[in-house]
Amino acid sequence: MPTPVIVGATRTAIGRSFKGTLVNTTPETLITTVLPEVVRRSGLDPSAIDDIIFAESHYGGGDLARYAATATGMEHVPGQSVNRHCAGSLTAIGNAAAQIGSGMERALIAGGVQSLSMTPLTNQRIPGPELKFEERWMPPTHVETPDAPCKDMSITVGWNTAQSAGITREEMDAWAARSHQRAVAAIDAGKFVDEIVPLKVQQFDGSVIEFSVDEHPRRDTTVEKLAGLKVLHPEIEGFSITAGNSSGTNDAAPDGSGLGFAYVDFLELQLIAVLFFAGTLPLSGVLSDRFGRRG
Repeated sequence: MPTPVIVGATRTAIGRSFKGTLVNTTPETLITTVLPEVVRRSGLDPSAIDDIIFAESHYGGGDLARYAATATGMEHVPGQSVNRHCAGSLTAIGNAAAQIGSGMERALIAGGVQSLSMTPLTNQRIPGPELKFEERWMPPTHVETPDAPCKDMSITVGWNTAQSAGITREEMDAWAARSHQRAVAAIDAGKFVDEIVPLKVQQFDGSVIEFSVDEHPRRDTTVEKLAGLKVLHPEIEGFSITAGNSSGTNDAAPDGSGLGFAYVDFLELQLIAVLFFAGTLPLSGVLSDRFGRRG
């Protein structure tokens, strides 16, 4: 049985949604920047690539993987998109590894892309005798309930998890502050330089800059500053989720890394990692109000 291995990986720097450097950069630009670079790093001949699997979230309707293939001179590659909200890149990677492990394919590119800043919204038709449409509609991710709203993860994930796991506001703030501090320390130490492909970005004034450093980590974040932030839902008694201790929204590709796969005896390539699977990939659904915890 073929053994799937990783032979190349790269990503863009991560931009802050709606306020950051990539606010006007499309997912198509992100993915077509990363794809040629991961092929180059892998050492694979583009003609040997059997498929491209990219996860996308809230983009919908098209096929970014196929778009990227045709835009980068790999018209022979079909391309498929995965739409799993949260950790979609891991699913894309798992699918690619499974196709190689089963012998269906020999070399694939897998990863993901998301630009929350450029997320399209649709106009759904309002049922009735007239042709009228809702404004700014987005397909629901689950059956909505008061304790699990589709468009407010501060409740559905953050608050519900905090209550069920007994996590205090102080613990959240301390964890968030440490996360920022560790990210900044890693950036300063150059830990991410090798994995990031610089991206040329046009600014509002027409100038072009090179974007190559994750911009979400805040250097001045402290527990004291986080403690002073207002909670997102003061009307909910005891609510503890703030803009500072919750996950940020980002624009990046491919959500961690673009990966070149080839099974172990495909070519004499430099290996980054070997993927081992014991049984099935451990995936399961949970109740909508328990998204932050399993079971």
